[in-house]
Amino acid sequence: MAGPYEVVLLRHGETHGYDADHGLTARGEEQARERGVALAAELAPGTSVVMPHARTARGIATAVVLRETLVGAVGPGVTVGELYPDPWFDNLRFALHGEVVDASVAVAARLALGDADLPHWAAEYARFDSDYREIAARGGPIGHWIHNPTLYFEPPQIAAYRFWSGITALAPEGSDEQRVAVVATHSAPMRAFVSTAFGHDPGEPENLEPIRVSVAATGAPTVRFRDLSLALDAPPPLPPWFDDAWLEKYGRS
Repeated sequence: MAGPYEVVLLRHGETHGYDADHGLTARGEEQARERGVALAAELAPGTSVVMPHARTARGIATAVVLRETLVGAVGPGVTVGELYPDPWFDNLRFALHGEVVDASVAVAARLALGDADLPHWAAEYARFDSDYREIAARGGPIGHWIHNPTLYFEPPQIAAYRFWSGITALAPEGSDEQRVAVVATHSAPMRAFVSTAFGHDPGEPENLEPIRVSVAATGAPTVRFRDLSLALDAPPPLPPWFDDAWLEKYGRS
């Protein structure tokens, strides 16, 4: 039986915008350093830190700064593993011409069309986001996505279930390992994850704001976000109307 472990889901740091796959601003890097210092202070001797991350530029950049900070700040007896990309924790996905792509790929294709006579997929993206900077930074597009059904965006429920799959896959192999996973990811799937867990939308996570999932040795998880807490008997099972084979290869083909 695997030992208990914790998963810390973190929204990436401040980015230069959402009109392409940008990296972090100087403020975004500082946000990641501050969170890394705070996390390092929590880690007890004997803890093993694993560091999966989303595959966007801002996800990677956040993970790099977090790891550098942790390596320099953790106490003795704490090991910090290498970074590795994990599609379970990728950004919001979009169906573009039959291909599943990152939302930043879709926005680039949408902006290349201008504003006249948009095909339906582009009109849907325009309803989702017409600003790509200030409104996007405040999470307005994600609020639209959470509350309005769409045809081309990955559904919020799918994003939540893939996060559960990723969390389950992070369980340590042995019962003696004290594992903490620090995951640099994105606000859209994070927001879907907490909204489906708690039954309402608590709003946009701030940059580097954590969702914490503590998993007992029995596999029972507890989800915490801000002042909310939910204990479950087990991760929610995948319902029969989802294609579990597709979800299993998510982002890996």
